[in-house]
Amino acid sequence: MKRIVTLCSLVLFAGLIFSSCTKEEDEPVLPTVAFNQLEGYITGDVTAHYGDTLRFGIILQSNGEDNLVKFTIKANEETLLDSTINTSSFTFDFYSIKGINATDVWTFSATDIAGNIKTATVTITGQFGQINSFTTILMGAQDNVATESFLSFSDNQATKYFQASAFDNQDKIDIFCFYENTATHQNMMSLGSPGSNITGIFTGASSPDNYTVKNLTRFYKTTLTAAQFDAIENDAIILDSYNAAESRKKASVLAAGEVYAIYTQSGLIGLIKVIAVTGEETGTLEIAVKIQKQ
Repeated sequence: MKRIVTLCSLVLFAGLIFSSCTKEEDEPVLPTVAFNQLEGYITGDVTAHYGDTLRFGIILQSNGEDNLVKFTIKANEETLLDSTINTSSFTFDFYSIKGINATDVWTFSATDIAGNIKTATVTITGQFGQINSFTTILMGAQDNVATESFLSFSDNQATKYFQASAFDNQDKIDIFCFYENTATHQNMMSLGSPGSNITGIFTGASSPDNYTVKNLTRFYKTTLTAAQFDAIENDAIILDSYNAAESRKKASVLAAGEVYAIYTQSGLIGLIKVIAVTGEETGTLEIAVKIQKQ
């Protein structure tokens, strides 16, 4: 009786060993996906600023028997490349620019002729700049004696000035508010700057016409909505919104809900949301501003 039990146990044990060996032998050998380790290449998860160049070097290798037949690149599940190949090894270099997403997940997949797939991923986390937010700034047009017409973003502040004190701080003045109603520019509440060569609006010795330091701020009308402006928490979207090639020296015909990107003489980029426009030469302009910290 003992011999029968012992024999059965040995057979069962042998069967287990046999089954185990067969399972291991049936496991597919996958191709490999690796990253170029040279300096300057993305080799794994990293942080990046908006506008940074991301350089990738992808190295694919077959399992030694089955050729590679497909290479795929995805970014945040969007397919950017789906290439058919037929080789035992493959390298692919490319670069991208860091955009406004808080994180980007890049996926690289290699498929061989046997249907084996190997995937590697890299996560790029945005390291964006801080901003100053000013929820409401009320400015007056040129003949408004009760509300300041001049604005400075120096020292991480939004400081308003009347015309006389603005003249004494002309190196700090970034924009001014004015109303135009001429034959060529009718019924327009506008924003300009001392360096925009807008003359004849303010009068007297303290007029911007007489500044010795004339800071120039350029304006670009964006397609951002007021809600999108309100949601901004860092400088990524701000930087992405400014278009230098299509910028102008003033922003005209201002209307509530519009969002303008600005570029100041000191190199700061910001966004201005128009909240309300009231009146004419003695009227007011209410805005909100989000701008890079100095």
